[in-house]
Amino acid sequence: GQRAGAPPGRPAAANAARERSRVQTLRHAFLELQKTLPSVPPDTKLSKLDVLLLATTYIAHLTRSLQDEEESPGEGLGTLRGDGYLHPVKV
Repeated sequence: GQRAGAPPGRPAAANAARERSRVQTLRHAFLELQKTLPSVPPDTKLSKLDVLLLATTYIAHLTRSLQDEEESPGEGLGTLRGDGYLHPVKV
Protein backbone atom coordinates (compact mmCIF):
# COMPACT_ATOMS: atom_id res chain seq x y z
CA GLY A 1 0.00 0.00 0.00
CA GLN A 2 0.87 3.63 -0.21
CA ARG A 3 1.52 6.07 2.60
CA ALA A 4 -0.67 9.08 2.98
CA GLY A 5 0.94 11.95 1.09
CA ALA A 6 3.09 9.72 -1.14
CA PRO A 7 2.95 10.64 -4.82
CA PRO A 8 0.65 8.37 -6.82
CA GLY A 9 2.41 5.59 -8.72
CA ARG A 10 5.38 5.37 -6.30
CA PRO A 11 5.02 2.66 -3.71
CA ALA A 12 6.39 3.42 -0.24
CA ALA A 13 8.80 0.46 -0.47
CA ALA A 14 10.46 1.95 -3.57
CA ASN A 15 10.75 5.35 -1.86
CA ALA A 16 12.27 3.76 1.24
CA ALA A 17 14.77 1.77 -0.84
CA ARG A 18 15.78 4.87 -2.77
CA GLU A 19 16.22 6.82 0.49
CA ARG A 20 18.33 4.01 2.01
CA SER A 21 20.53 4.02 -1.08
CA ARG A 22 20.88 7.82 -0.95
CA VAL A 23 21.82 7.77 2.76
CA GLN A 24 24.31 4.92 2.19
CA THR A 25 25.93 6.82 -0.71
CA LEU A 26 26.19 9.98 1.38
CA ARG A 27 27.64 8.06 4.34
CA HIS A 28 30.24 6.43 2.08
CA ALA A 29 31.20 9.84 0.64
CA PHE A 30 31.74 11.28 4.13
CA LEU A 31 33.84 8.28 5.16
CA GLU A 32 36.00 8.68 2.04
CA LEU A 33 36.41 12.39 2.74
CA GLN A 34 37.36 11.66 6.35
CA LYS A 35 40.04 9.20 5.15
CA THR A 36 41.76 12.03 3.27
CA LEU A 37 42.17 14.19 6.39
CA PRO A 38 45.75 13.81 7.64
CA SER A 39 45.05 14.62 11.31
CA VAL A 40 42.26 12.06 11.81
CA PRO A 41 43.26 8.55 12.90
CA PRO A 42 41.44 5.61 11.25
CA ASP A 43 38.35 4.32 13.11
CA THR A 44 37.68 7.80 14.53
CA LYS A 45 34.02 8.62 14.84
CA LEU A 46 33.24 12.14 13.64
CA SER A 47 29.96 13.82 12.84
CA LYS A 48 29.33 14.94 9.29
CA LEU A 49 29.69 18.52 10.49
CA ASP A 50 33.10 17.74 12.03
CA VAL A 51 34.26 16.11 8.78
CA LEU A 52 33.15 19.15 6.77
CA LEU A 53 34.79 21.60 9.18
CA LEU A 54 38.06 19.68 9.18
CA ALA A 55 38.02 19.31 5.40
CA THR A 56 37.38 23.01 4.77
CA THR A 57 40.07 23.99 7.27
CA TYR A 58 42.53 21.59 5.63
CA ILE A 59 41.69 22.95 2.18
CA ALA A 60 42.26 26.49 3.49
CA HIS A 61 45.62 25.37 4.91
CA LEU A 62 46.65 23.85 1.57
CA THR A 63 45.56 27.02 -0.24
CA ARG A 64 47.63 29.18 2.12
CA SER A 65 50.59 26.83 1.69
CA LEU A 66 50.40 27.12 -2.09
CA GLN A 67 50.17 30.92 -1.84
CA ASP A 68 53.15 30.97 0.54
CA GLU A 69 55.09 28.75 -1.86
CA GLU A 70 54.42 31.20 -4.70
CA GLU A 71 55.68 34.07 -2.52
CA SER A 72 58.81 32.29 -1.23
CA PRO A 73 59.61 29.18 -3.29
CA GLY A 74 61.64 26.36 -1.81
CA GLU A 75 60.51 26.60 1.81
CA GLY A 76 58.10 23.66 1.64
CA LEU A 77 54.64 23.38 3.17
CA GLY A 78 55.73 24.19 6.70
CA THR A 79 53.51 23.49 9.66
CA LEU A 80 49.74 23.40 9.79
CA ARG A 81 48.23 26.72 10.69
CA GLY A 82 44.73 27.84 11.49
CA ASP A 83 42.51 27.58 14.52
CA GLY A 84 40.24 24.58 14.53
CA TYR A 85 42.33 22.37 12.25
CA LEU A 86 43.54 19.99 14.94
CA HIS A 87 40.14 18.96 16.20
CA PRO A 88 39.65 16.97 19.39
CA VAL A 89 38.75 13.57 17.98
CA LYS A 90 36.20 11.18 19.39
CA VAL A 91 37.21 7.52 19.32
